[in-house]
Amino acid sequence: MAMEGQPWYRRPQRVAALICALIGGLLIAFGPEAKAMWWPDGAATAEAFEVEALPTPTIEPLVVYVSGAVVAPDVYRLTPGARVVDALQAAGGLIELADVSGINLAAQVRDGEHIRVPYVGEAVAQAAASEQSGLINLNRASAAELEELPGIGATLAARIIDRRTAQGPYRSVEELREVPGIGEKLFGQIAPLMTVGP
Repeated sequence: MAMEGQPWYRRPQRVAALICALIGGLLIAFGPEAKAMWWPDGAATAEAFEVEALPTPTIEPLVVYVSGAVVAPDVYRLTPGARVVDALQAAGGLIELADVSGINLAAQVRDGEHIRVPYVGEAVAQAAASEQSGLINLNRASAAELEELPGIGATLAARIIDRRTAQGPYRSVEELREVPGIGEKLFGQIAPLMTVGP
């Protein structure tokens, strides 16, 4: 046969048998030492391949204060991403005398925020008071009126109005801090000259 003329190391059956005999001899002769040679950390157990579980991140709740014309004014914890309407529902809902016409119910709640629901007629009274006091109403002022404030030019006036258009009426003068370009110094100058209302 053609295979008879080949050297012994080219004969697959014999080479395979020789390799098996060598491995078997090592395992018998050296026992644990041979096992350690193949698996330095000991036997290949499930523990050797365990992956450490990553800790589950904790999600901090939003803490908000709801007051005014709601059933149960109080401090409430809400899940991140909650809206103003969720905060009002947590407070038991609105009472009959509530006026939410000036509140953006779809706005996202911020941690530490105070959400106050005015009573019917209260917003009108505030608007009249602001007109008498000469304060500029953030929710009604035109760009020209805003430019009368110290440090407010056409660019900042436009940003103040854009924020009002995109996110709904201002709920407090403090929200002016969210307008790009209004730093602490400028806010301190214009805040006493402004108010919020319908």
